[in-house]
Amino acid sequence: MAYFSLSEIRDELLKNLITEEDVVESTAYIDDIAIRLGVRPERIVTPAPFQVRTLAMNYALMLTALNASMNNGTGGENAADAYELKRQVYAKRVASLEEQVTALTLLGGGRSSKKFPASTSVGRN
Repeated sequence: MAYFSLSEIRDELLKNLITEEDVVESTAYIDDIAIRLGVRPERIVTPAPFQVRTLAMNYALMLTALNASMNNGTGGENAADAYELKRQVYAKRVASLEEQVTALTLLGGGRSSKKFPASTSVGRN
């Protein structure tokens, strides 16, 4: 089961390059995260929560960009082509999103412990 639909992809450079293998690998990636968090993949709610869909899609796009790049991650920013630059962007998004996914997220119960900043009033004594 894919965790996102190809129709959700808005990246004009990559949307026509994504392969079934990229989608299958992104599904395996989400399943692996679920197992690490103690959730059987078949228990992930359908449709997948937004965080999970976004993570799966970004992972697939990162793979697509990696496979399309002429330097495949070996060059620095100066040697990077458009695909390598996209891969770097998606890799950062994947890392950020992975930190936010918890067992509760996979089961449809919300985000990780990252919260909006809270404030409290401080008074003088």
